[in-house]
Amino acid sequence: MKSALLCVALCVVGASCLSLNKVPADTKWVDLTSEPKDLGDIWTDCSSAGDLMKIDSVTITPDPPTKGAALTINATVDFEKQVTSGSIKVDLKWGFITVVNKELDLCSTAKDAGVSCPINAGSLTFHISEALPSAAPSGHYTGNIKATNQDSNELVCVDIDFHLT
Repeated sequence: MKSALLCVALCVVGASCLSLNKVPADTKWVDLTSEPKDLGDIWTDCSSAGDLMKIDSVTITPDPPTKGAALTINATVDFEKQVTSGSIKVDLKWGFITVVNKELDLCSTAKDAGVSCPINAGSLTFHISEALPSAAPSGHYTGNIKATNQDSNELVCVDIDFHLT
């Protein structure tokens, strides 16, 4: 269940549902204007050209994540259309063992983060910080997060690949 907290933090990035807080001075910004869209050491944008949400920038601190430390994610995304409902499909594996395989309601996740649906078209900058459990097993984690809107159209796709120490 503790690894689900990490997944929820990562889901919120895919859902783009939090408000902006001050960005720490020691974070690094990733330029996403060239292909492939590498979002740092642990994220890759696997969205297709027709997806309805574009990731403009992502900052992850620390990168890579560390057990017992807060994982802070700052991102700016652009929604092409208003989102009134949707879902977030999360798959996360530790090695070959599936630790999370679930579908979350996008608006419930947004509400838990303090944002109400509908999410309007346009730019959205958000911040999330979640403590990673000290008891989380060290090792290689891989996964995928896909968010869809009310019409089942894909908003965004993010692949995750990191080593937790």
